[in-house]
Amino acid sequence: MSINKIIARQAAYYAHDAQQWNNSPHALQFPHYASLLDLQLPKHNRYAICNLRGGIGKSTLTFNLAHGANDVLAVDTCPQGNSSSFFSSGGGVSGTTIYDALLPYLLPRMSFPSNIAQKVKTFNPYFDGLNVHFVPSSPNLYEFPSIMESALSQARGIPGVANIKAREQILNSMRDLLDRETKKVDTKKVLIDTSPFFSGATHLTWHAVDSLIVPVRTDQQSVNSLQLLIDILTDSGRSFLRSQDNLSLSSPKIQMVVVTHCGWSTRSGAKHEPNNQTKIYLEKVREIVATNIHLFTTNDPDNHIVPLDDFLGSGRISSAKSIPIKCLKPQQSFTISGQQVTVNASVEKCQKQLAFITKNIW
Repeated sequence: MSINKIIARQAAYYAHDAQQWNNSPHALQFPHYASLLDLQLPKHNRYAICNLRGGIGKSTLTFNLAHGANDVLAVDTCPQGNSSSFFSSGGGVSGTTIYDALLPYLLPRMSFPSNIAQKVKTFNPYFDGLNVHFVPSSPNLYEFPSIMESALSQARGIPGVANIKAREQILNSMRDLLDRETKKVDTKKVLIDTSPFFSGATHLTWHAVDSLIVPVRTDQQSVNSLQLLIDILTDSGRSFLRSQDNLSLSSPKIQMVVVTHCGWSTRSGAKHEPNNQTKIYLEKVREIVATNIHLFTTNDPDNHIVPLDDFLGSGRISSAKSIPIKCLKPQQSFTISGQQVTVNASVEKCQKQLAFITKNIW
């Protein structure tokens, strides 16, 4: 399977206009510069950043896409709370967590909290002027799957059609919460950072969003986790479809696979061309996407795969200082753990890639 179009698109980021593109080695195969940069994806309001593996950049992507969206509600459903830390500039966050907000749907005697979403600009000055809110995570989310399963078990024991209503209320709880909170903060856009395990909040998230954005690192374990995610979406024997028996629930499509930690060839004349390892994993990802294209939002595999550079020093600075990649400038210096770290020129490439993702999802 050819990844030529995916590679050509990377080069197209850096062409200033169609005339410059005509001098590119990719122009013969892909002469239409503007169409190459338009993925022609349907624009949705609610996305989950999801992959059933940790350490591949879900929280970093959530943080940076939220900043690029300008107007969004971000929800952190991972008990590790990395994106919560980014939004709050590394400080502690008091108030209602996503765990607190979801619990009353599972335990009916509990009252619903009133103030949930918080303004990011209160904690992080890089979000000044943006209508970005977030709902923080909680370590209690580690316990949430067992609480949710207990609630579903009790609902199944209710006689007659009432058990259908009870189960739908539980499984649609994240959706109902988002309906309420987006009205309060005056936005339609939602980004949800998910955990590496499916049970619990991730399960509820899948019923609440329009589509998934799946980060996949350039290693075999991440590719395997992409296949696992697809298996859970399609296998009636697994919990996602099994729990929907006789219920009226929605299932997400996959909007985009973001291949993270990509490296680029240093060969002379190979400008903007992936190195061999990155090519191998781009090909593996494309094969999975093409095989399962019915799960995606269009029928063109090439339009669903977007490479993203290894952020290296810029990513370290962004994470340590809670600064969106978009706000970093080449040659800026920061002290991290007693070491001086400088933003290198490659940050501008990362900024173009993130802007491209943002443009094609909202």
